[in-house]
Amino acid sequence: MILEHELPQGSKLYFDTSAKLKRQVESCAIQAFYQNDYREIVTPTFTFLEHQGDILNRELVRLSSESNHQIGLRYDTTFEAMRIVTQHIKSSEHKKWFYIQPVFSYPTTEIHQIGAEHLGGESLSPVVCLGAHILQELGLKPYLQISNMKIPLLCAKHSGVDIDVFASQDVGKLLEMGDYIADLVHIKTQKDVQNAMKSAPVFLRGELERLLECASYCEYEKSIFSPLAFSPTSYYGDLFFRMFIGNATLLQGGKYSIGEQNSCGFAIYTDEVVECLI
Repeated sequence: MILEHELPQGSKLYFDTSAKLKRQVESCAIQAFYQNDYREIVTPTFTFLEHQGDILNRELVRLSSESNHQIGLRYDTTFEAMRIVTQHIKSSEHKKWFYIQPVFSYPTTEIHQIGAEHLGGESLSPVVCLGAHILQELGLKPYLQISNMKIPLLCAKHSGVDIDVFASQDVGKLLEMGDYIADLVHIKTQKDVQNAMKSAPVFLRGELERLLECASYCEYEKSIFSPLAFSPTSYYGDLFFRMFIGNATLLQGGKYSIGEQNSCGFAIYTDEVVECLI
């Protein structure tokens, strides 16, 4: 029996104060996007499964089209938006796009997002600064964590250790590996990165330097570094970042590739931001 007051688990309800805050968050983001030459895109809620990337993902909400093709509810906007821009809006040479729309996962979870994507963007730094600016305009002061997926990949390759050890983020196992990998575990501040670079293997120094370059561009006060952090998505294979308060991730983004083209972007998790503002 389903009671009248019940909502599907994972679904969202905004009303009165929370609905007003949600609109304020979106308005703040829209203003920042237009000031930085981003244009809006709204992608279809439904998409063919082969366009979703990992079609074996068990979290995809699946159904069939009228022709019995496998369809899924939008699970991720980044690749879908950039695929549409490159394949369907070929008349536009514009490279900066933003979206405000939810994504869905099985069985009934909806996550409201505000995202920005810079197609062809080589530098992540301006994107990091834009995301940080929006959250600061909302009166929030989260930590900014900057990471580089190339570092754990290189460590796994040169140490002969399976990448799953790094993916599990088991600090105990990483510390047992000793040498430079144990040093990377303890990195948190800019000085830590600089000190680690002095003794790090040659193949890591350039990637550690890129962490510092990304942070120095923004000069964000509450920046921390996690060189061995593992990417939250399969397509962030380079620099990536997140902004968080406590256990709540408010924003995350990074560099990725669309075909042969490097791009970068981020997503603000509206639901988490509203919770912090209430």
